[in-house]
Amino acid sequence: SSRPGCVPRRGPPMVKTVKASLVMEPGTLRTDVAVRHHRFSVDEAPPAYDSTDAFPDPYDYILAGLAACTLISIRLSAEAKGIPLERAEVDVSFERRSRAEPGAQPDHIVRIITLHGELSDAERQKLARSADCAAFKSLSTGIPITTESATP
Repeated sequence: SSRPGCVPRRGPPMVKTVKASLVMEPGTLRTDVAVRHHRFSVDEAPPAYDSTDAFPDPYDYILAGLAACTLISIRLSAEAKGIPLERAEVDVSFERRSRAEPGAQPDHIVRIITLHGELSDAERQKLARSADCAAFKSLSTGIPITTESATP
């Protein structure tokens, strides 16, 4: 496939673009998002808003992207190495830690990967190493973000 994703690729740099727009409705922070031909919504539920939790929040999408990228990388690795993986699951959780406390630990993400099938310890280790996909590397090393202003 020529579509960029979580699988490492050779060639020109990957550029991805997402378009988002805030929906100005009372009582919601819903944002509509477009990625290529896909459409979905994102919401937040701060106490000041009587949110219905109608859509996942931004962190849900970050964790979902990491989980999906992890599993895709594991599957591709298993197929390339002839490892008899029957199924894989990943639970990803995010812990926001207090920044107000002196010496507070940074925010933290935990991945728990479960591999199903008749796998040797060596095969499990190979697949575990392949879990460090592109999304994992971006999140764990940090990505500089540039913010620019545009006029309508």
